[in-house]
Amino acid sequence: MCSHANADLPIDPEADADLYSDEDYSSTAGSSTTSLSSSILNYQTDGGIMHIDKENMSFQYPEAQVIGTDLSPIQPSWVPPNCVFEIDDFELPWNFTQPFDFIHARSVEGSVKDFPHLFRQAHQSLVPGGWFEMMEPTVDIFSDDDSVSKAPHLSEWRDMLIEASGKFGKEMGAAKNYKKWMTEAGFTDVTEEIFKVPFSPWAKDPKLKELGRYQQANMLEALDAYSLALFTRFLGWSVDQIQMLLVGVRQELLDRKLHIYSRYYLVYGRKEIEGS
Repeated sequence: MCSHANADLPIDPEADADLYSDEDYSSTAGSSTTSLSSSILNYQTDGGIMHIDKENMSFQYPEAQVIGTDLSPIQPSWVPPNCVFEIDDFELPWNFTQPFDFIHARSVEGSVKDFPHLFRQAHQSLVPGGWFEMMEPTVDIFSDDDSVSKAPHLSEWRDMLIEASGKFGKEMGAAKNYKKWMTEAGFTDVTEEIFKVPFSPWAKDPKLKELGRYQQANMLEALDAYSLALFTRFLGWSVDQIQMLLVGVRQELLDRKLHIYSRYYLVYGRKEIEGS
């Protein structure tokens, strides 16, 4: 939605890694997946950064093939030999030549018109016993000390973003339904984990404080990208109106007295093995 939005992408993988130490992408999925030697599909690639980190799939499983798809060619020029990128739209029919052992996606809210269809396509594209994993930050805001009531601009921005994305047909705030959709698509052993991520470095815990720094940087950089197209096209706002609201949002994001946080959803499930 904004030409500079891709500049944010290198920040996210670091923050996600600190949030969820996916040494094997989840202990349950890692121990239950008998083989990752055939193929691995990963779409919504965070600009390719998550593929080339030494702790991620292409390095952990050098005999596997890691495929990332994206709508635009923004990936780095150097990638491991077992990692390839394809320009594709994951909302269209999937035409891969063979099923996958593991499919992972993150941060796809606002990009999907039909989530149940997405979950069904993932289920159809897995080998029996293969895993599908979704990781998603919610756009909602929370606090344990009523700080949310002191962040009216951020609350208004969230409400307007959800309304505009709904009119666009690609709703934000869908992560709370991932577990239900995954189960309805036929997955078994479906698990949902929810993590708190501060919006700024207000937390005393060192790890949460670091996560807050990343989240704050992401939010400050991404506000224009998330807001301009949606608010002008679907809410009828002027650019000046948007910028006036975002001034207040930025002030609240920088205020460490506001103990507000987001929730990250980690949802994963397995395609049942026939006869099991």
